[in-house]
Parts: sequence; structure tokens; C-alpha cells
Amino acid sequence: MINIEKFIKIRKSLKLSQNELCNGICTQSTLSKFENNGQIPSFKILKQLCERMNISLSDIVLTSTESEIAQKLFSADFYFITYDYDQVRKILKQVNEKKIRDKQDLLHYNYLCGQLALDGDHNDVSALFYFNNILTTDNLKADNIYRLLALKGCSQVYASQDMDKASHYFDQILGQIKKVEIKDSLRELQVMSILTAAGEFYGQNGQYKHADDLLNYAYELASSHHVVYFLARVVYQLALNDLAQKRSLNTALEHLHDSLAFARLNKNEVILKEGSKLLKELEEKA
Repeated sequence: MINIEKFIKIRKSLKLSQNELCNGICTQSTLSKFENNGQIPSFKILKQLCERMNISLSDIVLTSTESEIAQKLFSADFYFITYDYDQVRKILKQVNEKKIRDKQDLLHYNYLCGQLALDGDHNDVSALFYFNNILTTDNLKADNIYRLLALKGCSQVYASQDMDKASHYFDQILGQIKKVEIKDSLRELQVMSILTAAGEFYGQNGQYKHADDLLNYAYELASSHHVVYFLARVVYQLALNDLAQKRSLNTALEHLHDSLAFARLNKNEVILKEGSKLLKELEEKA
């Protein structure tokens, strides 16, 4: 989670008013809601605010253990959102696995290494190694967030090879993901990551009941917790589901326009490109 008190202390030590800090980055209201009500702004805004105070995002990260390792791992999660694998790789190289004493930190480390191997290095063998390290951990509860993240990772590995195996892993997530308690910013990111990936998987494979249920839950969660990082992907997949199920074109267009707005906010170039292309096709048909 974000250490808001530290953020405020740094701002005041620099003798910056809220208006001075947020000028050109966000509204004063956005900054006020963050400092006074804990409503965390978008990754882009938060990063720019930190840069203006000449600090990094990791400087204001606070975890349950408040350990240096935990802070670095949490920072790596943020960089996955913007596909900045070089930064993730850089952070993980700073972590000595042998010095990790906390079980949750070790699970977190294995997940990040697995996801980097999968998305950044396209090394399925290494990805499965790290994910299976988690799944074979003793006494891991069914709704443990890192077990669910590992299941997601395994599903993504097999999605292009063996759909039955991919479904096997994703299906184990269905009954557990809504049981996970959202207790801090890290858990918000992790749950949204699972919901987004699973919603995309089921939507792309025509299992719209599961897809819509997961994506709508993700949308509600993002709204109630003010988490916008994954919304571009969530709403874009809802638009695809609308079209596939021949729902109202207006509904699909509304989802698509919202998706592009969130993509611009969070600099999601992939959704901007794909969404803009789809929007143009729909407008030409209309």
C-alpha cells in the first residue's frame, strides 16, 4: 500500500502546497482526496507527483512488513501495469532470494519472476518453474492470493498450447477469487490482475457468462476502491463480449469509448491501438 503520511511529510518538507505540487499533473481535488481520504490516483499521476518531489514510487510504498524487500516487490507490481519489464527486471535483480525470510514475500517474489519470464522473456519453462514453486508450497489455502496468481500464470502459459489445461487452471480461480479480502493497495492490484486476465480468457473463448461475471466484478471493485489501472482492458473486453453476444451496438460503443478514455489516462498503447481500430470499423458499418 501507499504510505500517504510519508508522501505528505515529503511534500511539506519541500514547502510545496497542494496546488503547487499538482499543477499541470492533476486537479487539486484529486490530490486532496489522495492525502485526506486515501483515494489513490492513477499510476501515471502518482508517478508524476513523485517525480516532481524528486522521489521514486518505491519511496512511498508501505507494506505489512515494511521490509525493504517487500517494498521493492510492490514497486515491481506497478511496473507490470505499464509493461515496463526492464524496470521489473532491474528491481528483481536487487532482491536476494536467499535473504527472503517472510513466506508471503517469497511467494510474491516467485510470482513476479514467473510473470516476468512469461510476459517479458517469453520463457514458458521458467515461468512454470516459478508458478509451480508457489503451487507446491505446503499448507497454502485455496484462496491464497499467490496461489490464485500462480494459477493465472499457468493458465496463461497453456492458453496458446492446450486450452483444456488452461481452462483447468482458470476454473480453479472461479470459486475463490471473490473470497479474497481487499485489505491494501497491493491486494487490489493483484485481484484486478486476476479478474482481468480470467475475464479476457473466458471472453476470447466464448464463455461469456464467466467472462461478464468476472469483468463486471472487476469494474465494481475498481469503482469502489478507486483503482483505474486495469479498467482499459476490463472495459475493452466487455465491449468485445457485447459484440460477440449481439447486444446493443450503443452498449458496445459506450464500453469502447470508456476503454479508450482509461487507456489514454494510463498510457495503455496496446488498448489505444486495438480499440481505435475497432471503433473505426464500427463507425464505418453504422
